[in-house]
Parts: sequence; C-alpha cells; structure tokens
Amino acid sequence: MNVTSFAGFILGAHPGLQDPNFHQTVVLLSAHSSEDGALGVIINRPSGQCLGNLREDLETPVLKNLPVFEGGPVASDELLLAAWKWDLKEQNFRLFFGLQPEKLQELLEADPTIEARAFLGYSGWSAGQLETELSRFDWALSPFAQPYGKQAPQNLWRTLLNNVRPEWLVLADIPEDPSLN
Repeated sequence: MNVTSFAGFILGAHPGLQDPNFHQTVVLLSAHSSEDGALGVIINRPSGQCLGNLREDLETPVLKNLPVFEGGPVASDELLLAAWKWDLKEQNFRLFFGLQPEKLQELLEADPTIEARAFLGYSGWSAGQLETELSRFDWALSPFAQPYGKQAPQNLWRTLLNNVRPEWLVLADIPEDPSLN
C-alpha cells in the first residue's frame, strides 16, 4: 500500500499480539506520518460508562449519554472527544478529533448522523514504529469504511480481520487458555 499517511485508517490487532493493551483491538488512526509517528484511539473497547459519569458540568443529554471507550494506554486519565461521518454521495470520510464539548454539541445539533464517542486515553507510536509493526504483520490495516463504524464493538475486530486478513481468523479462534481446547 503506497500511502503517505494512514490518518483515517483502522488497525486490527493480530490475534497473536501479546500486548494486553491491544489484544483484539481496532484502532482508528487520527494522525500519522513517518516523521512524527501515529496517534489513534481504540474504538472497540467500551468502558461501560457515559460521559456524564466523568463530567458533571455537561448540560445536554446527548453529551451526558455519550459512550466512553478505553482509547489506549497513553494518558489513560485524559478525556478525548471525537466524531466521524461518512458522506456516501461524495465518497469521503470526515474525522473530528480532540473536540471541546461545546463544539461536539454544535456538530451533533447540525447533523445528527455524525457518530460521536468519548475516549479515555489514546494510542501512540513514535516515528517509524507503526511502519515497523505493520511490516511484522502485527496489524491488519484498512481504510475506515462506513460499515465498520456501524459494527457493534464486540464484533468489529473479527469483522475487520475477516475483510482484510481472513487467514488470521484461524488464530483468532484458538482459545486463550489452551486447556479449553
């Protein structure tokens, strides 16, 4: 794949990836360059909380009820707000990352089809690190196409692997505890 930036792409962790921070995760990359590294959030690890549980100052039900996801191991106590939208007619994807609550509220009022989430922490790679991990096949890489955003978080990883690296599904089915095999 000859792409200068993977911003707007998603990564699916290899089934054998041992790092517990990324086991069976899907990461949406918000920024990437070979010189600066990469930044993203895990989009398939819901925390079970809503934004209103973490921020008492929110006034609207839309923001109070916004689901919070575990975004990654970096700065896991920091809250990030993000939103995205596909324009199927125009065949483009828009990602809004690092929003203030007021701006997110404006976006959602202007277009209720925008998908929004809150994240605790983020995932980061130093310059060249992601490229090295991709060359080792630690990740399956795909543009963040519209069907992925509509997947339930618990199904997203397997769906991505099935579409991008179906041969990895054999490994995905191996039980984590070999005694259960």
